[in-house]
Amino acid sequence: MSPVPFLLLSVLAAPVVAQESAKESPKDKEEVLAGPGDDRRDLTLLKRVTETTYQHEAARVSFTVPDGWKEIRPHRLNRKIDPRISTVLGIERADRELVASLYWIPMNPDQKLSAWVREAPAGSPPEYGEEYETLKTVYGKDHVSAPVRMRSGPFDVYRINIVGGPDRGDKYDGVLFVFAVESGGATWLIKARVSFPKGDRAQTDAWAMDVLQGFRPAAEDRGEKR
Repeated sequence: MSPVPFLLLSVLAAPVVAQESAKESPKDKEEVLAGPGDDRRDLTLLKRVTETTYQHEAARVSFTVPDGWKEIRPHRLNRKIDPRISTVLGIERADRELVASLYWIPMNPDQKLSAWVREAPAGSPPEYGEEYETLKTVYGKDHVSAPVRMRSGPFDVYRINIVGGPDRGDKYDGVLFVFAVESGGATWLIKARVSFPKGDRAQTDAWAMDVLQGFRPAAEDRGEKR
């Protein structure tokens, strides 16, 4: 990632979230979709369905902002080399210096989640996927854990932990969650990058899980059964 260091964004003003993918061009930039008196979340494919819940209409995956967190205006990545709309929603807890960036990214038809993240190394040289390799480049191999698969609601999620790193890394740790969903004949890569001050491991893990558990299938927000 070029402007985001770990699973999150310079706009969030946190060290672990100051870089994007290492493969992004320096000309790529974030397009903040803000208009005076105009809620333009439709341009990011995000729609507010309650005061704290936002639904990504194409991916059919919603996110509810956890208690104690607040929204940072949604925006999309304006990339010269890629016309696909990548949606970003930021959230933060000012009292604890916690920040998170949530991504909904359309995958190419020929791509599989294993290209981005996987439990076992594959290829030559063996790698754990693009997400892990990017983090390893930014933070160093000794600071990034191998991906571990876990279950969160209906989603199979991969988790990567980041310990320290560049830019005040002695004060912050992070975690990246990655999963994929199919909707409308397309596959979406969904990521949550969380940055938090070093501290009690149980507490920081609880904060990270609060973010992950905010994701759910959109139908649940309408009281429907899947």
